[in-house]
Amino acid sequence: MARFFPIIFVHGWGGPGDLVRDFSADDERDPYVGWNTGHRYNDPDNWNKLRNTERNFEGLVLRLVKDFNYYDASNDEELADFKNFLGLNPPAPGESSPPGLREVALNKALWIFRYYEYNAEHLQLSDEVKRLLADELRIRNYFVEYPAKQDLGGIPYYAALLAMKIEQIACPECHHIKYGKPERGPGLDLKRVALVGHSMGGLISRFAIQYNLFGVAENVARLMTMSTPHGGARYASAAQLLRFLPGLREDDIQFFTPKWVTEFLGGQTPNPPLNMTPTDVFCLIGTRHNDYYPVARQLPRTDGIVDQREAYLEDHPYAYVYNTHSGEHGIRENQDAYQSMRRFLFGDLHVRLLITDVDYQPSRRVDKEEAFFFHYFVKPRGINTHLNEISERAENQPRPRTLTELKQRLQEKPYIIFDGFADSGALVERNARAGFGVTKSKQDFPHLQLEYSSFLSDLWVGGKFLGSGSKMIPLTVGTRTFSLDDQILKARLRVEVRKRD
Repeated sequence: MARFFPIIFVHGWGGPGDLVRDFSADDERDPYVGWNTGHRYNDPDNWNKLRNTERNFEGLVLRLVKDFNYYDASNDEELADFKNFLGLNPPAPGESSPPGLREVALNKALWIFRYYEYNAEHLQLSDEVKRLLADELRIRNYFVEYPAKQDLGGIPYYAALLAMKIEQIACPECHHIKYGKPERGPGLDLKRVALVGHSMGGLISRFAIQYNLFGVAENVARLMTMSTPHGGARYASAAQLLRFLPGLREDDIQFFTPKWVTEFLGGQTPNPPLNMTPTDVFCLIGTRHNDYYPVARQLPRTDGIVDQREAYLEDHPYAYVYNTHSGEHGIRENQDAYQSMRRFLFGDLHVRLLITDVDYQPSRRVDKEEAFFFHYFVKPRGINTHLNEISERAENQPRPRTLTELKQRLQEKPYIIFDGFADSGALVERNARAGFGVTKSKQDFPHLQLEYSSFLSDLWVGGKFLGSGSKMIPLTVGTRTFSLDDQILKARLRVEVRKRD
């Protein structure tokens, strides 16, 4: 059964404008700032494949409201409406809430944390609040000087503000900022929250948890990051040369360079530790850069800004989607990320797909000098979207190897082609369940569709297509083995499905 948590979307760095925003009318009208900017969803393979394909994507917030009946608190800064819900008695079975109100679901609410709001002139924090934040950071072993030589800023400061927001939502008593002054007061007492951080928002979330600011580490149930430079943004180091420009001050850029992230967050092996179970953290990595702004198009193995090799955490699941850092093809604004997010946040299954062996088909003549590479696309049944993509266009496929080298590599360690999540209750319409490759006895289980292709490496053309195939994988709990066959090669696939805690 799905578990639901209040969700906080944590905004990433928006460039120099974040530090000089005057909180204009445009900002006030759009509290979402990208989190609800949906874009037209194009079939990733340019054809429908005989199934229903969603042509439009409305954005993460609206989809959560529509699909899971979440309460959008983005425009309810005082939480007046939500507090009214808190005072209602849940309806009896078979009955509805009073007219005009939705069903009461206290664990289904979402917020958007925009750290830059506190740079707005009418929201600037008082000295008392700044001293409270600085004291909390020092208590948690991150030294800051206050009064400081310049305004508090950067990831530690934003993480302390985020921790206050988590405390307000999760705890019975919390810190408030009222009329610019800190005070103690009642919280919503919703126990635990889920954080979804984009870009620097993932580092802000990590810092709040790793340093246990305001004691909120135990109140974070799940953490998902999108396009977050967990190893530090290597291109941020070059950007420091531009500090003479307005907004590019030392207290911003330095906080996501590899040097700072490694020293104070431990890089891709968190230190201080996150103290979260492996399956309560998930990293989504963007792989598309050729449709981003002109300079970024020249940065291979990135999403336009963050290098793929920086964007995951060791010992936690991660997946690749063919999205840019933001914008029309952005990782927040498209269907791929939403489908991964909903399965991570609410899914009750942890699924791993691993290639354990590969060989020629019996009729194939063996040439020991031939080198091969492969593409893998993992999709949920009935939705033409990618939960993970390993391919040449994503620039993340394994390097070409001969059959002998492949077999040796797989003996040392299986090759993971999916490490993610599924929801045992997320089924397509009944008439679509008994599709091609789905056995009758398993048609009422959720399935993943694995599409794969093999290529012969060629120095002149890159790769010569050899064969392809598809496999429908029922997600029944346990470990099973499947055969993946194409016209030339065959592979052994191990499927591990476990219930999440």
